[in-house]
Amino acid sequence: MSDSTHMRSAIALLAAALLVLIPSTVMGQTAGIGAGGQIGVSNAAPSPVGLTVKGWTSDRQAFQGAMSFVIGGDGPANSYLILQGDYLFHNFEQVSVGDGLMALYVGPGLQLTFIENRDTNVALRAPLGVSYMLGDAPIDVFAEVAPTLQVASDAQLRFDGAIGFRYYF
Repeated sequence: MSDSTHMRSAIALLAAALLVLIPSTVMGQTAGIGAGGQIGVSNAAPSPVGLTVKGWTSDRQAFQGAMSFVIGGDGPANSYLILQGDYLFHNFEQVSVGDGLMALYVGPGLQLTFIENRDTNVALRAPLGVSYMLGDAPIDVFAEVAPTLQVASDAQLRFDGAIGFRYYF
């Protein structure tokens, strides 16, 4: 398959996942769907910027997805697109805050990286993070680190991370 076919397939898969996550009603900050932005960090690549989405399946579990990209310049740097999805388990009891909710979370995930003029990379990830939901405001901010094991082509272990925000509707 060509890179453009991989890209179209990945975008179609992301769109289908978003449609599945859209709820029929919104019941609060641990329900519904949130969308926002993030800045990524990695010990193996330039820091990607992108979009993030989170859809709650219960008051303690959620799907999280992200689409990040880097546009390469001249020289050895390549442009690439990262699609990732995680299933998260939240614990609200460990950290108490006066206003709002704070949760620690962990879960398994998968990452696909489409690199210009190269094969697609597949990686398993395990994000560990903290999410703060701002009182009555439909906003959360988060920070996470994710040990990530690349399993396609050159196997490698790296540590990715992200900080960002989401607005729930």
